[in-house]
Amino acid sequence: MDILYPEQHRGCMEYRRQGATRFRFSAFPNPHLPESLEIQRSTVLFLLDGEISVTCDNFSDKSLRANEMALCPARSCTYVRIIQPGHFISCAFTELQNLCNRLSFQNLHNFVPKNFRYDYTVLPVRPRIREYLTLLRHGLEDGLGCTHFHEMKGQELFLLLRAYYTNEELASFFFPLLGEDLDFKNWILMNYQLFLPIKDFAAMANMSVDTFKRTFKKEFGMPIHKWLTEQKAHLVCRDIMLGKHTLAEIADRYRFSSQAYLCTFCKTHLGKTPQKLRTQQPGHPFLAL
Repeated sequence: MDILYPEQHRGCMEYRRQGATRFRFSAFPNPHLPESLEIQRSTVLFLLDGEISVTCDNFSDKSLRANEMALCPARSCTYVRIIQPGHFISCAFTELQNLCNRLSFQNLHNFVPKNFRYDYTVLPVRPRIREYLTLLRHGLEDGLGCTHFHEMKGQELFLLLRAYYTNEELASFFFPLLGEDLDFKNWILMNYQLFLPIKDFAAMANMSVDTFKRTFKKEFGMPIHKWLTEQKAHLVCRDIMLGKHTLAEIADRYRFSSQAYLCTFCKTHLGKTPQKLRTQQPGHPFLAL
């Protein structure tokens, strides 16, 4: 149904203003067509119907079916292969909210199962969450774009997750975002694509280089140079295959001194030259979540 006084809603400064949480209802297009998702903020995908196969950074072809949800961390390199067309709701957020007054995301890492190995956790959308998503979908379709609406629905979502999922399930699901220093980890995810020298990252974070390296390894489980190289490889591969930029533009974007160095990087870390990678072009981006 249509919302009342639409001109007042759309004329308000809070209408569609970018907030800390943003929901979107949309559809996946034709079957078998690979697409690229531009993930600017950490995003939870709720698949309402259809079926897709998700590749997110190191994790390839993870199946997501109707009434399942998955997490795409901020600035991740994410591809989707559409098995069956369908609809989804995405929830993008800039920072993790407390699940409730008794459980914060800062403490959620304490519930990571012993000897846990993250393999892109997919969780079922439980009945109460489905009911919540149905009402949310109607509101989005009716044109409720107010920032207050999105923020309140975001708070409601995290409370429902707290109520209907175990601490261990939530810890496994949000694992890529968890750590003892959430502010540091979120800062890295939002800024690493600058691909600056490590000393410059440390300066931006107001840390000494040694403290920055030590904190990074504690939060991400590996040295920053290795992690940045892996992330750069994913993004370079994506940009080459999508074919939207010339190789010269890609070399400049990722701070390679020349196309020849870009070629060497691709052969070393991706196993193929940029020209061979480009022949695997999967399609074009269709959505900014």
